[in-house]
Amino acid sequence: MYEIWSLGHKPFENYTNQKCLRMLDSGFRLPPPPGCPRSIYEMMIQCWHPDTGSRPTFVQLVSRLSLSDVKLLSTVSSDTTVIGGPLETGYQLHTELQNMYQ
Repeated sequence: MYEIWSLGHKPFENYTNQKCLRMLDSGFRLPPPPGCPRSIYEMMIQCWHPDTGSRPTFVQLVSRLSLSDVKLLSTVSSDTTVIGGPLETGYQLHTELQNMYQ
């Protein structure tokens, strides 16, 4: 989902595998890509749960993603900027979600 909403940017593209693992182990999670609705970012965060058993199943994700566009995308707010904007703009968005595994 991150790659879709970031328009093809690879997550952690500037980090080595070891650095990426250390960041994830410390609880770091990528910020939302610009234009990403909170509901979609919440799904991303749930998919990145450190306990694999607590992550949503594929069936659960399909069910949530099958909601109407109005329900799924209705949480877009002015502070999410625009799709395709600089990735750095997401660092200050939904910080409580970004930090929930720290």
